[in-house]
Amino acid sequence: MAVILCASACQSDNTKEEAGPAPTEQSDCLGLLDKSGTRAAASLLGTGSYQTAAAHDGAAGAAEEMASEYRTNGVAESKEVGLCWIYRSTKDLSEVTITSSFAPDVPDSGAVASTFTPYKMGELALASSRKAVVYLKCSSPRFEADGSQKAPTLRLETSNRYEPDGSPAELRRNNLAITHSAGLALVKALGCENNANLPGTFKMPSGA
Repeated sequence: MAVILCASACQSDNTKEEAGPAPTEQSDCLGLLDKSGTRAAASLLGTGSYQTAAAHDGAAGAAEEMASEYRTNGVAESKEVGLCWIYRSTKDLSEVTITSSFAPDVPDSGAVASTFTPYKMGELALASSRKAVVYLKCSSPRFEADGSQKAPTLRLETSNRYEPDGSPAELRRNNLAITHSAGLALVKALGCENNANLPGTFKMPSGA
């Protein structure tokens, strides 16, 4: 039986990861990765026998923690929530980490770092060979204890520890596919209106 261990939110530089969850035989991070996401993960790692660990009972637990962070700390003080860690079978440290957090605003697509290519996905998506970030406006009553509708901006990030093999275009696509998959699972669990404008299946978006 695969064992999924819970972990606290992982920092973007992975400084806390050594004490994080152990890898498991499951390849979809407790359902956070759909077929498009698992194919992209296999392509990034160059193997279909990778392992994953998911925190917080998958999307449902992550959604609960995100809602709690917002209600308790708001956008400015809320902590990053670790969603999924993807490992090569022979490594102790994850090759790919997926996290979620809140963003005070959506960056201007024309003012982002030159390492990123902007795309039309959600509010905005940014991708490079080692990272993808997707901003989503989530209107959901889960964010207020009294059930009133709030619409904070979610920030989903997929980050590779090392530079993966492949063309820049292929790597951007794979990173976006993983981020879309995890983002879709999260917004569904949060009950975001219209799934935060994420399509139900991944298709490479056009440039922003």
